[in-house]
Amino acid sequence: MDALIRSWWLLALRGVLALVFGLAAIFHTRITLGEFVLLFGLYVVLDGLGSIVSAMRADDGALAGWPLLLEGGVSVALGVIAWVSPRISPTLLFLIATWGIITGILEIVAAVKLPQPSTTQWCLALSGVSSVLIGMLLLGLPAAGVASIIRLLGLYAFVFGGLILAAAFRLRTGRGTVPLLAPR
Repeated sequence: MDALIRSWWLLALRGVLALVFGLAAIFHTRITLGEFVLLFGLYVVLDGLGSIVSAMRADDGALAGWPLLLEGGVSVALGVIAWVSPRISPTLLFLIATWGIITGILEIVAAVKLPQPSTTQWCLALSGVSSVLIGMLLLGLPAAGVASIIRLLGLYAFVFGGLILAAAFRLRTGRGTVPLLAPR
């Protein structure tokens, strides 16, 4: 937990990155499909690298931070795939959906591994739930239009970024480490 508190800024950086990506996807109406896929690839690579660095800074190293390490590896791999094939194909859409489900489960596992229930834990767990939901939505809507997929991913990134940013600032102020049921 101490390493997580010391690395609050990494979490905040991931949140800001997600918010910027989400806003770009939602409001940049003239973005081409190729530009979006490249932007998405950049987002997941940077987010993945942030997860890997956070895992390596864990109190017991990568062993304690294995969910974040694995999440980061999956994200970086997907980003590279997006850069190699900058178009949305059924295969890429399936990979993005699978990425959402896998990283969401790993985010939930990372939240559960925190030593005590706290608001930070809940923010992290809800960010994982949002990742699983986007994956399930994308799997359930394979014939959705490209514009809908872009907006849906943008909305997801905005929600995810807000939750991650909230967790980071709760850690920074020390309020996120207080047990939820602790007397005030």
